[in-house]
Amino acid sequence: MPHPRFVELLDKMKEIHYAKDHDYAGDIPFSNFRKSESFGVSAWKGAMVRMSDKWSRLCTLSTKDAMVKDERFEDALLDLANYALIIYILREEEAKKTKTL
Repeated sequence: MPHPRFVELLDKMKEIHYAKDHDYAGDIPFSNFRKSESFGVSAWKGAMVRMSDKWSRLCTLSTKDAMVKDERFEDALLDLANYALIIYILREEEAKKTKTL
């Protein structure tokens, strides 16, 4: 049986994903990550860059208080978890494309 708080956080991750996908990608899922392809960077690697930015923010927030108050440490952790899933999906999609060509 999963921990009830774990399930609550999965629901929260879903809410965050829907909201950010709406704001950043619009009608085409992950289109914001796919824009990196116009620079010769695969979508999943572009997402990795954003994930590393999030990780850097977490490292900084673990040692000092944030001056930018719109994202808490806990929010950044949930974003990091969402990035992991996004990268997983983008890598799957890339693998399917390369195997069918």
